[in-house]
This record gives sequence, structure tokens and C-alpha cells, in this order.
Amino acid sequence: MAIKTRKRKKTTTRSRKTGFAAIKTDSGYTYFKRVAHFEVDSKECSAVIKSWVRKNYDKTTATAILKNEEWRFNKSHIAAYCYWTSLEGVEPAPDDSVEWMANYFADLAERGKDIVKEQKAEEKKKAKAYTPTIQERMREQLGEIIGQFEVWLDDQPAKDVPKFFDWLKKNNVAQAHISKIREYYVPIHAEFEALLEKDCDPELKEGYSHLTKAEIKQHIKWFESLFSDLDAYNNLKRATRKTRVKKAPSTEKLVSKLKYKKDDARYKIVSIDPAKIVGATELWVFNTKNRKLGKYVAEDGVELGVKGTTLQFFDANKSVCKTLRKPEEQLAAFGKAGKVALRKFLDDIKATETKMNGRLNEHTVLLKVS
Repeated sequence: MAIKTRKRKKTTTRSRKTGFAAIKTDSGYTYFKRVAHFEVDSKECSAVIKSWVRKNYDKTTATAILKNEEWRFNKSHIAAYCYWTSLEGVEPAPDDSVEWMANYFADLAERGKDIVKEQKAEEKKKAKAYTPTIQERMREQLGEIIGQFEVWLDDQPAKDVPKFFDWLKKNNVAQAHISKIREYYVPIHAEFEALLEKDCDPELKEGYSHLTKAEIKQHIKWFESLFSDLDAYNNLKRATRKTRVKKAPSTEKLVSKLKYKKDDARYKIVSIDPAKIVGATELWVFNTKNRKLGKYVAEDGVELGVKGTTLQFFDANKSVCKTLRKPEEQLAAFGKAGKVALRKFLDDIKATETKMNGRLNEHTVLLKVS
């Protein structure tokens, strides 16, 4: 007699929802955005934002927006907004969020238009052999460095802050990039510090509303660690930088046409040898006609040079001068000042600060170099 066997019912396993699809929507937009910051990875954020852009903008505008750097599409709070506004049956996003996002994408569209123009111009040059300039290579390298740092920043808050110094040293980052990296992150750092103030701008607060106070402090710690490691790495590069070999004949030739005043009896000052300017990183000058004391500071990673009667390779923003009200007394104090005192010498002078143009003339006394 045959024994009947009971057939097992086939069971189908449902795939577990992940990412945005796994976040509950019945708790409102703010909850949805906050959870997205912890649950959704950057790749999904990028895909959601780009898909939303293609659906909500005309082809020309969407193309311009999508031309921007990839890290601009890895923001979880922006992706959360795009995903939320694509859902049906949920409450509308707050008006201030809608306005903030509209401004954000409008800015990306403007940036993208410039990128499109540049790309079209480059396409016209394809027929010719093209070699990138040093400046272009430096900009490309800087973009890659910032891109890596943005990935680390998006991972915040994390238990351990990245070891920026080790990474900079391992990748042999050029010294010229250090100040550029700092310039990029200083305003962002300022935004996070402003978030802890009582009178914080509402629009700024909305942009970072997905972060708690503790998380904001962790971000600030991230920036402070970055700046500290940048300073340490800059000191390392300075210590290992090769000293330029100076050839006396070529230096004398460079300064042969330089106009300057050898000495001035009224103020009892004498010019240094102008050949010392070439290769220096700082030059102090005094104009006996208009009583202006000025300081030329070399650009990062380079040294001062001379061409004809004009000073070269100085930082236009850091090279400034001020008019002395009591030049005899102030110049006497200047002559006695050491390196430490000279750092704040101009700051202690109560006068309007003006930028230097690099032109030396017959009224200019060359005071000191370093």
C-alpha cells in the first residue's frame, strides 16, 4: 500500500527593504530626513538626487546641474528631500526647505553652465595636441584631495577622526595645496561654529537640521584636527624643502635696474643690498615721500624675485602698507624690533591699511629681508 506524502507549500522570501525604502514616512519629513543621514549610503543618495533632477528640470538645466562634482550629490539631507517630494500621500516639505533646496539647485545650475562652456571650448581644441598647464594639473590634484576629504566628512560623526597628516604624507601632497585646502574648509568650519550660537541664521540652521548638537561638535572637532594636521604637514614640507642655489652674478643682473633710495639722512635709515631680495620670503620697505611703511610677503611655496623695477611673486593680499604719523620714532622702534615683534608691528600702527603694487622707486628705502 502506497504511503501518501504531504506536499510542502512553497514559500517565497521577501527581500528586506533597505535605504530610503526602509524608512517610515508616517513620522513626518524631519524624522525621515534624520534617519536617512544614518541609514542611506552616499551612492544611493547620488542616484536619488540625479533621478529627481532629471524629472524636475528641463533637459538643458538638468544637464548643467549634473555636470557638477560627484561629491555635491552625496548629501543625505538633499537626497531625503528629493525622495520625499517624489512620494505620494505624504505631507509637503516645509516651505523653508523648499526655498533652500531651490536655491541650492539654482547654484548648481549656474556652476554647471560654466562647466558646460568650458567643456565645449575644450572640445574645439581636440584637433590640436594639448598639454595641461601646471596650474591646471594643480587644480585637478586639489579637486581629488578635496573629494577624498569630503568622503571622510560625510562619514561624520565617526568614532575616530581621520589621520590627515599620515594621508598627506603618504600621498606626498604638494605644499602649495595646503593653504588652498584650508581656504576651502575655513568657511564651512565657521558655519558649524555658527550653529552653536543662539542667534544662528534660520536658513543655515535648516541646512544642518539633521544634525544634533553633539554631532555638530564632532564635526567641529573634525575641522580642528584637519587644520592642526595641515600645519604640521606644512612644517614638515618646509623642513625638507631643498634650498635654492643662488648664483651671485645672475642675482646682481636681476637687481641691476632696480630703483631704490640708498639712504635717508632725515630718518637715519640705510637700504640693504638689493641682491638680498631675490630668494627672500619677506621684504620691508619705507617710502620717504609719502611716509608709508610696507611689508611684501612671498606667495606660498615661492620666493620673492625682481624684474626691472618691479617686485615679483608676492602675495597681493598679505603685502600691505600703512602711513606713519611719527616716522622718526616708529622707524627707530622698527630698527630695534626682532622677528617676533615684527610679526605684529604693522598691526599695532593705527592707520588705514592699503595693498602694495610691487613697484619700487627712487623714494623707496629697503629696510629688511627674511
